[in-house]
Amino acid sequence: MADHKSYRWLIVGTFSIVCALAHAASGFNITQSDEGKVAIGMDTTEVQRSLGPPEVVFRFPRQPGPTWTYNVVGAPFGITKFDVDFGADGRVVSANERIIGTIW
Repeated sequence: MADHKSYRWLIVGTFSIVCALAHAASGFNITQSDEGKVAIGMDTTEVQRSLGPPEVVFRFPRQPGPTWTYNVVGAPFGITKFDVDFGADGRVVSANERIIGTIW
């Protein structure tokens, strides 16, 4: 009976890891060196030309423009995102790395 439960947890664990990897692969990935390509004042076309389309676009309440998020691969502290915030004029007002950490 214990072997059957162990086998079930092995399958569930494997499935979870595969899903996490597939999710990460579905977005556009950048490296930490790519982050330096973004400068304050760039417009959305320039950012997209430099980094590609974002993984996620989100509009925070009371913010003048959207936030584009990219997945950073090869970051030393695990799961890392790079957020590019745009103003109402469609130009970059800030760009910051956000460390989430490991999935464990």
